Amino acid sequence: MNEQFALLNLPDEMLHITLMGGQARVLLCRTTAMARRAAEIHCPSSTALAAMSRLMTAAAMLGVMMKDHEASVTVTVAGDGPGGKLTAVAHGPQVKVSVMHPEVELPLKKDGHLDVGGFVGHHGRLTVIKDLGLKEPYIGQSALVSGELGEDFAQYFTVSEQQPSLVALGCLVHERYCLSAGGVLVQAMPGCPEELLEQLELRSVFFSAISREVADVALEDLARAWFDGLEMQILSREKVAYQCDCSREKMEKALIALGREELRQMIREDHGAELTCHFCRTAHRFTAEQLEKLLEVATR
Repeated sequence: MNEQFALLNLPDEMLHITLMGGQARVLLCRTTAMARRAAEIHCPSSTALAAMSRLMTAAAMLGVMMKDHEASVTVTVAGDGPGGKLTAVAHGPQVKVSVMHPEVELPLKKDGHLDVGGFVGHHGRLTVIKDLGLKEPYIGQSALVSGELGEDFAQYFTVSEQQPSLVALGCLVHERYCLSAGGVLVQAMPGCPEELLEQLELRSVFFSAISREVADVALEDLARAWFDGLEMQILSREKVAYQCDCSREKMEKALIALGREELRQMIREDHGAELTCHFCRTAHRFTAEQLEKLLEVATR
């Protein structure tokens, strides 16, 4: 099965879809390559990879919904599970992710599925920070429902953004390798008639195996099959990808922000510093002489 899925290599992308002339909207995406890139960087367990993939998929949806790709969305999931806090950041369709304990593995659930809820935890908070470049970012929060993340994001949209939503997120993993990943978000717009809501609820059964569905079928074909008879229209199609925007300049700013005393201690005791990005694992090394220059900036 591993070889079968690996050879498909369908592109990661997201479709923005409208139904019944705008009465509902859908975001449908494939994020397999994104998950594989995360696995290369973080070397996670199978369960951790599934959790990271689901979070990235949801973050990508939030990023695309903001339309302005210069804006950013930061999503944190702080549950009581052994995986610790998970964080994903999206600039439009470009996403990066980190997890506190990617090495943690859990036994399969009784149904044979990965125990993402156990990894994340069943109690905690999901926090979304939207930075639009204004003075104050938008911050929304909701309590975790199950830790499986699909239900948790549906709860977030319904409670924090007052937007009733169906959310399905999936990542099919075999021995720490992502075979297929993706997700779908369905939202009823204000004034959506009860008849359409009933239709969407009935069709939600199609989304239960989302990771398998997006593995070998074009997203457009899936959408046409799932939403047949609902005047489906594709508004846009975007590539999604794992992309970290860290840089040496940002690391320098982080060091300066530590303050003069901390920099002096690094120079005196450590004779330098090394900062590693949590999202791409790139290490940035600073010599004592380079820290001296940053100290000069910090003292101005």
